[in-house]
Amino acid sequence: MIAWIVLIIALIGLDQLTKFWVVSHFALEGDTMPIIQDFFHFTYVRNSGAVFGVFQGLADTYVIFLVVMGIAIVIFSIMFIKNDFKDKKTFWYSLSLALLIAGAFGNAIDRIFQPDHNVVDFIDFRGIWSYVFNIADICLNVGIALFIFDQFILEPKRKKIHG
Repeated sequence: MIAWIVLIIALIGLDQLTKFWVVSHFALEGDTMPIIQDFFHFTYVRNSGAVFGVFQGLADTYVIFLVVMGIAIVIFSIMFIKNDFKDKKTFWYSLSLALLIAGAFGNAIDRIFQPDHNVVDFIDFRGIWSYVFNIADICLNVGIALFIFDQFILEPKRKKIHG
């Protein structure tokens, strides 16, 4: 369990460090730095909405997001604590929970401590889509995908083996 907790802390740290770097190196929201011209940029965006900018601009949505994230963190943490980390067959489940916890915490920190309660986004694959996101969002999306994979593909196999 300790290794998973270290992973969670490292991912939250990476998320917060990258966001701090963006806020301190870009003067204005919308400023961009091409990494691969017209394909991959770091673009400073402040997201008041949810993933992919859903609910962007609605007044005081950060309180709703904090409540939802708080509930998610509690649920994922309970699942995490109850997990059997010694069973190697639960690796993908453990990883999914670690990613979900790290992602939820990473964005919750922004909602609490950013002066405007917005989430700092900066990863901009403009060559693929128009959404800008961050490390916490990556953790959440990969965590959700792994959780679904584990629950619908791997868990039925574990149940067949164990009974």
